Amino acid sequence: MQKLVKTNLEGIKNLMKAHQVQQAYLFGSAVDGTMNSRSDVDFVVKFSSIVNENYAENYFNLLYALQNLLKRDIELIEESTLSNPYFWKVLTNRRKGCYEPPCQKTLF
Repeated sequence: MQKLVKTNLEGIKNLMKAHQVQQAYLFGSAVDGTMNSRSDVDFVVKFSSIVNENYAENYFNLLYALQNLLKRDIELIEESTLSNPYFWKVLTNRRKGCYEPPCQKTLF
């Protein structure tokens, strides 16, 4: 995991909790060591069922908060929108967990 994410991990966890994220994973250059100054940070999140009524507002608030925290573009994908089985398989093999309540444990 890249230094940018490691140094901001507590802030990331706090944002995930504040936006009712059930699980969050990093993937892409933040995980595989290829991140550079132009790289975005890629997240897959699973929101709790509480979010359904205000889904769009919650999604965009989290997106903007992550951009503000990390000072990078953010690719934020909601897990339920993933329909490509090939992408899901690749993602499953290359992701790193960064948030899972209630204990907010890291999975790496």
